[in-house]
Amino acid sequence: MDGADAPLARPGDDSVRRAATALDSAAVVVDPELPKERRDALARATGKLAPYRGPVPEPTLPVNGARGCALLVGVAFVFAVLGVAADNPVFASMMIMLAASGIPFVLAGRPNSREIAAARAPVTEHRRYVLPSSDIDADHWKLWKRAVDARNRIAGAGVVSEGRIDSVQIAEVLPHRLWDIAQRLARLAEVRAKQREILGDVAPDDPDVAQAVARQLRAQELTLADVARRVSDLENVAGLVDAADLAARKEAIVRELNALDDSHAELLAGIGDTDLDANVTQRLADDATAVIDQARRAVEQANEAALTLAPPEDDQPAG
Repeated sequence: MDGADAPLARPGDDSVRRAATALDSAAVVVDPELPKERRDALARATGKLAPYRGPVPEPTLPVNGARGCALLVGVAFVFAVLGVAADNPVFASMMIMLAASGIPFVLAGRPNSREIAAARAPVTEHRRYVLPSSDIDADHWKLWKRAVDARNRIAGAGVVSEGRIDSVQIAEVLPHRLWDIAQRLARLAEVRAKQREILGDVAPDDPDVAQAVARQLRAQELTLADVARRVSDLENVAGLVDAADLAARKEAIVRELNALDDSHAELLAGIGDTDLDANVTQRLADDATAVIDQARRAVEQANEAALTLAPPEDDQPAG
């Protein structure tokens, strides 16, 4: 599953490992506004999901494991009635006891309302999920992969898992961003397919239909341009997170190297006059401070970029 709604890491949270898991660009993308149990149900029903623009299959019910027990209980009751009719109370009592002992198994094996809702989720939640491999046009597949790659870079960054970037903000907004992009591309593929179906063997530049086709193509181009802008915004944040991650790794290296400064100062002690002056330790510390400041600035920039990832409904195209 996508995981568009895959949880990102919070400091001290065991979701760190899950956050670093790369999302497959072909994985189903689910509307993050759905309740968690519905999202989980869709993740388990990947083979039963219907294409975004495809026909919706008939809803199916989960397997009723109580049918066999119910049949045996019914047979036992029939034999109990026959035992009473045959004036054989001992046999009738045995059958009644057998039937009664089977009733709890019948009740336990029946699917509950939650299981039924989960089994019907591919139908009841149709168009609340996208199957990229079938719902996104091949022409736009590279654009979708760019979005997924940006998501993976953000989710897998060490500064995110460590909480140095606003992980809560990213965890809240990033799934919505990915769903918004997937849904727009799926809807675009749907209208393009319908347009081709309506045109049939009539050329799009036929004088009688060219004006209507041109108007619709313009709408498609504007939609695609807006999606591309959203992907670019995501990539911009990913780039800043990458830079912050690299700077943070360098900072960690410098801190470890600093721990060796005293040992190096001891090496220099007592070797007489050298080109290395006596304040070598201080100079090394100054260099390290510059790297640490650079890492801090990179993290701050990435945090500022993360805050610009407002929920999609609040995001307006640039004028």
